[in-house]
Amino acid sequence: MESPESFEQHMAQVIWDNRWKAPSAFDQWLENHMCAEGAAVFAREHCVFADHFPRWFGHMVGNCPHLGARQYMIDNMYVEEVKDPTIATGHYQSMVDFAVALGDERDFIISYKGTIYTRLALAYWDRASRAWPWLEAFAAVAGLEAARGPAVAKLGPIAKLGRQAWAPLGLSEAAMAHWTAGEEADFPEGGHGDMTLKILAEHADTEDAQARVLGILEESMQVRWYHFDQIGRDALAASEGAGAA
Repeated sequence: MESPESFEQHMAQVIWDNRWKAPSAFDQWLENHMCAEGAAVFAREHCVFADHFPRWFGHMVGNCPHLGARQYMIDNMYVEEVKDPTIATGHYQSMVDFAVALGDERDFIISYKGTIYTRLALAYWDRASRAWPWLEAFAAVAGLEAARGPAVAKLGPIAKLGRQAWAPLGLSEAAMAHWTAGEEADFPEGGHGDMTLKILAEHADTEDAQARVLGILEESMQVRWYHFDQIGRDALAASEGAGAA
């Protein structure tokens, strides 16, 4: 069995290898084809994801016997759903504002259910959060935040979806609020990306548990890579249709 410190590094490597080592079509679009039309494709799908993400923590809380882990998940849900001290609106609402600034109607975004590839990816994390033991579920869901955390970022290039990434679009401060909040929550030392690995390392306290967590992280990152690759393909098509370089 690995020490907690070694296991954190091992988890970070598994995440990077399966999420970032092979660039997705979205990574290629983000780096070379940024435009409002392609960004709108991403925004629609990510609004659906942002609407579901905190609910998965709610499912896991009921199955988790450890107070510290529950407190972390509840706090994460509170920041997502109730009040993030860094912005004036909730995470979902701020993501909707981003999508609206890119040209979609607010009512359309709120009622939008996602493409089939988004619905399939969300079904994976929804089932994980509802049906799996809390540790495996936490690896699958919170691992998505760990993928943008500092431990993973040290291993190689990752797509940091912060304000700088979207700056070429020239959007207002209000439209960019979601990305301000994300930078504060996930990127820094001790943020959500960091804490995911620390909680997993604390509670995966047997060799078997560590092996299960690593397997789930590998699988969840592959699902997320595929999801973003499909978004990227549609974003590239939208960019080409708009005549973007």
